[in-house]
Amino acid sequence: MADPHQVNAIIATAICDCRKDHPEGRIDPGEAKQIAKCIVQALSDAGLNISAIAEK
Repeated sequence: MADPHQVNAIIATAICDCRKDHPEGRIDPGEAKQIAKCIVQALSDAGLNISAIAEK
């Protein structure tokens, strides 16, 4: 897996961005990071791996 902290940060940012215009308000960045960790763990438990694509 690529740097786990970077992966969590990227996913958490995406979660926050998805909620930025939500009528009930934005999501707390700490909560988004916890959700990101759960997503990464679920992917790992399913046998999937997140990796960076090498540029050509």
